[in-house]
Amino acid sequence: MKRNGIGILSLVVISLMLNAAAQAQSAAKANVPFAFKVGSAQLPAGTYVINTAGASAIEIRNGHTSAGALSLVRREYQRDSGAKLVFHHVADQYFLAEIWRGAGTNGMVIAPSKQEKSLEKELRLATGESKSEDVLIALN
Repeated sequence: MKRNGIGILSLVVISLMLNAAAQAQSAAKANVPFAFKVGSAQLPAGTYVINTAGASAIEIRNGHTSAGALSLVRREYQRDSGAKLVFHHVADQYFLAEIWRGAGTNGMVIAPSKQEKSLEKELRLATGESKSEDVLIALN
């Protein structure tokens, strides 16, 4: 009985260590020079670490200010090999839209927030065209 307990405990510890190592490898880092939104969360400019939080979620955290956000994502097959963040720039605001981690990985797409959709609609009505542009930030 004691031997089985030690064996089970050893397997649990090993699986936790492997899980922690896998999560550490999946972290990405980027220096974002402007304030931006992830869903309804407003985040200041700074250096951010992006981790997966399950199969369909990400966590974005600034280590210096402890600002952060969680968001649901949709996985997409790799379109190109660049490791980058893609922001939608609408009016004077930036919205995190995509995360691409480089060769051999799937991309993660964040659905547009209600605020982003509303701003795009207002611009379309006011000017007759959408003034949204993509801004790319390289991942470290």
